[in-house]
Amino acid sequence: MPDFNDASATHRLAPGHHTVDIDSTWAVGDVPNGGYLLAMMLRAALAEAAHPHPVSTTAHFLTPPTSGPADVHVTVLRTGRTIETLRVSLLQEETPRVELVVTVSTLTRSAPVEWVGPLPEAVAPVDDCVPAVVDLPDGTHVGLLEHVDIRLDPQTLGWFSGRPAGQLSMRGHVRLADGTQPDPVVLALAVDALPPTVFGLGRLGWAPTVELSVLTRGLPAPGWLTVHLRGRLVRDGWFDEEAEVYDAEGALVAQSRQLARIRVT
Repeated sequence: MPDFNDASATHRLAPGHHTVDIDSTWAVGDVPNGGYLLAMMLRAALAEAAHPHPVSTTAHFLTPPTSGPADVHVTVLRTGRTIETLRVSLLQEETPRVELVVTVSTLTRSAPVEWVGPLPEAVAPVDDCVPAVVDLPDGTHVGLLEHVDIRLDPQTLGWFSGRPAGQLSMRGHVRLADGTQPDPVVLALAVDALPPTVFGLGRLGWAPTVELSVLTRGLPAPGWLTVHLRGRLVRDGWFDEEAEVYDAEGALVAQSRQLARIRVT
């Protein structure tokens, strides 16, 4: 079974042109996980970029790709002294499947924190959390969880036993099962690894992401990542989801916001 680095690897054919092999096991059902696709596309972008770290990434998921070969095209939109902006397109059969715009720069772990807001609600310690399982109550097989070790806070896990908490909230701890330590590419996976917050309303099933924006706020320390998900509104078949990711030393290292579809009942 390929580790994260192998599963998200890109192969540079020419400047701005990469090929990838989308692994069928990094998926929810038969649909590749959005964070996994972002990680793959970010690797292609960073191979072309003048700076080493993605700081702002916005992706639009146009149509779900399938497992197997795909092309990734990278175009530099703007280059500056401290930042660069690139467009990244993932295509299959010459059809765009995911479009991404990323701004890259250079981050340092030694940069002082000038101000930080209040912390979100605490997550139960790892040993008190419940390991996520690969098969959901509705029968969906989550192959992603063969690769990503997720421990869910029991207070946000009532949906699994038919007792949803009645709110858009999900919390837990995340690490890669192969031992790969977190970096900015892993953070793109982490923000989209937990079950969707609408599970907290008992709305199980595929919840396809339409748009996902990720901010990298720091270089993470080794160890577990702690992820907080919250949402504000479910309406007309849409829901939102905001994430905050903290590293093992308690530093805020990533934020995200996404808009996704929900199965209308």
